[in-house]
Amino acid sequence: MQYRACIVDANGRENSRTFACANDEDAIVWARQMLHGNSVELWCGERLVKRLPVSEDSRAVTHEVHEGRMVPKAKE
Repeated sequence: MQYRACIVDANGRENSRTFACANDEDAIVWARQMLHGNSVELWCGERLVKRLPVSEDSRAVTHEVHEGRMVPKAKE
């Protein structure tokens, strides 16, 4: 499915990136990587999937490809 992550900076300017993911959960993981001090809205077409506020944990997540999908790496 096609998703769009809209980044809203402190000045209210919006920047967006379009990407494909298999489902909402994977798209949310992908969009969290874009927080970097700004809020992000995740959209799938006209449907708002989730708002990710800047206060949400924005640490980088390490991923790996498993069966053709990007998934978070298991914690060791």
